[in-house]
Amino acid sequence: MRRVGALLAVLAVLAACGSATSATAPGTAKSTGGSTPAPQSVAPQTATPTRTDSPTPGPAATFPAGPLTIATLGDSLTEGQGDDSGLGYTGRLKVLVDAVRPGTKIANVGHSGWSSTDLVNGQNGEPSELTQAIAANPSVALVWIGSNDLWYLYEFGPEPMTTEAEQQDLATYEANIDKILHELTSRGIAVYVALLDDQSKRPVIANPPNPAEPAFPATTAADLVRMSLQVRAYNDVIRRKAAQYHATTVDFSDTTIFTDTATLYGDGNHPNGAGYDKIARIWLAALRLAL
Repeated sequence: MRRVGALLAVLAVLAACGSATSATAPGTAKSTGGSTPAPQSVAPQTATPTRTDSPTPGPAATFPAGPLTIATLGDSLTEGQGDDSGLGYTGRLKVLVDAVRPGTKIANVGHSGWSSTDLVNGQNGEPSELTQAIAANPSVALVWIGSNDLWYLYEFGPEPMTTEAEQQDLATYEANIDKILHELTSRGIAVYVALLDDQSKRPVIANPPNPAEPAFPATTAADLVRMSLQVRAYNDVIRRKAAQYHATTVDFSDTTIFTDTATLYGDGNHPNGAGYDKIARIWLAALRLAL
């Protein structure tokens, strides 16, 4: 097993940046994530990305008239770490949706450092994000989870990594995604779930800002190759489960947001304000047919 002593350092990295939270027809909204930084302020008239594949228009039939309540579930990317303004993508998305549906509320229950298992079960006495999201009685839920599952697998898993460990991890992730989508869609909530980027290419690990003190010291070059394949398997799970539960996928798998320094915070891992601007617009593009 890898050095357990690295755990506290890695958890600190994951939590250090900033502070901050009836089923639908399946479809996919495609992200662009170009290299030009978006403006820090959010203007409704600039909300639409330059390119996106429209999701299947089924969600429009399930959105009630008037203001919406949107629950956002996930990890530090949902909590909004790396954004000095404190808005994250959720604060920016509220401005954009509120321009179309005045009075819209966003219940952000994202937690930095949480894995899909933590999202389902809670952590350190905090209730699960499912419990918190459902309590907000949302019409819509945005789910973006899996980054920490991958970090933890390759930082603290067996060395060298084994196929058996990866398969067990994938089975756990699939069970968690199934639970998340079942609990939300069974309550008539329109669910949008993010496809993950290949975080093995993020500068935090591919080109560390501080090579003398790497954020993930036990993750080897061989692990990065395997991580890249594992995230594809995660995305296959997301697509399959989204189709099963008639959720809509939102594609962050080919975005440059997490590799372009113009849209990254200094840690090389989380987006900055410009990155969160782009993220908010990608989510909006997925929602727009139903608005």
